Amino acid sequence: MYENSFTFTKMLAAYAKPHRFDGRSTRTELLGYLIISWLIAALVSRALIIGGVVGSVELDLDFASLNFVNLIVWLPFPALAVRRFHDQDRSGWWAALLIVPTIITWLGASTHLSQPARIVISLIYIGALVLLFWKPTDGANRYGPDPRLDPEDWEEQVTE
Repeated sequence: MYENSFTFTKMLAAYAKPHRFDGRSTRTELLGYLIISWLIAALVSRALIIGGVVGSVELDLDFASLNFVNLIVWLPFPALAVRRFHDQDRSGWWAALLIVPTIITWLGASTHLSQPARIVISLIYIGALVLLFWKPTDGANRYGPDPRLDPEDWEEQVTE
């Protein structure tokens, strides 16, 4: 029987296993990660503005502390992306479509790229994000049991 609950525990599941590249993750885990990450980033940026570290959102100041927080929030993402692609019975290397453009943007290299190259990177990034929410394979696959099932049902699934 599939679980259909969206609990706070599931929202934090990506942070509980930030370095596990094996197994599978649900779309619920991904959505929870994105919601929690967005909330943390919004709260930290608001706190920096209120605290006077940053004058306003539009200023081009060095956001070192904000970038550090974004890095901490982003750390579970590569492993989560790999597990999401495993859930679709795809290789985890598909996650590079998301990780590489993110690193290019963070390093500021995208400002040195031509407009068509930036558009291509953006399209690749959007396509990879769509793939993250793609329908998973039903039942067990080569990466493990279906994470949408209750753990008690995993043994039934493997023996079938």
